[in-house]
Amino acid sequence: MAKRSLRILKRVSNIPSLGICESCNTQFSADPRQLGQSGVQQQFNAHKCDARQNAVPVAKETAKVSGK
Repeated sequence: MAKRSLRILKRVSNIPSLGICESCNTQFSADPRQLGQSGVQQQFNAHKCDARQNAVPVAKETAKVSGK
């Protein structure tokens, strides 16, 4: 299994508000006003990685929906 890592997908005022685990594609979102800078990181650190085989990256799923 690949080493898990957090990829930030969206920032609000340079504070992470949406992230994804690159190993299992689990998404983490946080309101930067309430949780501060570490909200997404804390969720990522606490999650148990459920790496699924043949998982489809979320970005591709979003692109298919948007491409109608």
